Order: sequence, then structure tokens, then C-alpha cells
Amino acid sequence: MHRRIVQAGNTVVPALLALESLGFSFEVSGDSVVAHRGPEEYVAADPVALLGLVRLVELRSWDWAASDSKIDETLLRYGMG
Repeated sequence: MHRRIVQAGNTVVPALLALESLGFSFEVSGDSVVAHRGPEEYVAADPVALLGLVRLVELRSWDWAASDSKIDETLLRYGMG
């Protein structure tokens, strides 16, 4: 079965609920949403992007950044560079 999800207004509350279930608290600061959990702080434009940052750190740890060579290689592979 093909499944699809698109970021839209109806994904905001589910993203907040998912983040709450992971133990985060939130605040809105200007145009950003800020999530806190212990010493961790995540800042994004919306809750869905915030959830993406949390997942990025879960998968790559706090050493999430890619090296220059990985950036070039990956952008080329996906036709973005």
C-alpha cells in the first residue's frame, strides 16, 4: 500500500503531540517555535520542522553536521548542486 504525507496545516498539531510524547516543552518566540527537553534546545519555523531537527539529532547525534566533501557529494547525487 502506498502511503503519503504532505506538510500542511493538518500536520502541525500531530507534530506537537509527537514532540510532547518525547518529553519536550514549547514556546513561541517571534517567528520560531522553541522546544526544550532537559539541556536540549531546538528552534525551527514550525513544529513539523522542529520534529525533523529532533529526528536529525536522533539519527546523527549532536555531531549532525556534514563535512564539506559529504555536502558536495550528496548535493551532486541528488542533482541539487
